[in-house]
Amino acid sequence: MIDGELTIRKAAKGDLDAIARIMNYPPEPPMEGLLGRRRASRFGEFLVLRGAVLSLAHSWVAVAGGSVIGVVECGLETGGNRSLGAMLRLLPRALWIAGRKIPRVLYGMRLQGRVEFERAPGAFVVAQLYVDEAARNRGIGGRLLDHAEALAHESGARQMTIETGIANPARRLYERKGYRLIATKANGAYERMTGSPGRVLMAKDI
Repeated sequence: MIDGELTIRKAAKGDLDAIARIMNYPPEPPMEGLLGRRRASRFGEFLVLRGAVLSLAHSWVAVAGGSVIGVVECGLETGGNRSLGAMLRLLPRALWIAGRKIPRVLYGMRLQGRVEFERAPGAFVVAQLYVDEAARNRGIGGRLLDHAEALAHESGARQMTIETGIANPARRLYERKGYRLIATKANGAYERMTGSPGRVLMAKDI
């Protein structure tokens, strides 16, 4: 439910708890397929809070009634800190959360590389787009996409891209906003491991 006027502002460190919750409750289908719902949510939340999957410097939040209800990460440079050193520092806690399933998670993440796309040179990337489950289907995702497009125009980019799951219902929103399917990547081993068929790359000229 949206309580109050919706505003979009730069994300701040104090928003991280809300962002981590929005991005992982419910969890993404591939991670849920690897770990189960409860553990996948906790694992994904941990990765967001530790800066492994989201760059706060390139993120914006939708706020209503004083609460963060959506987030978009976008820009010419995006992504969390995935350096080897950063990953090694996360390993002890990751092992504790994933438990005996950590080999399955690591193998699943390796397989995910087979369905991910190389970043298009010069493209303005929408790397993450999430809306609180209780506030979906109210135009918030569209507002965040519009905000990302305004930022893309300011950057001088000529194209925007979004990578998402083949079965993600949000693809309909992207299509309404003018994004077109560019490429599809599927992998049998990845689908058997995660239950997700693969990923698509969508683009929009601006």
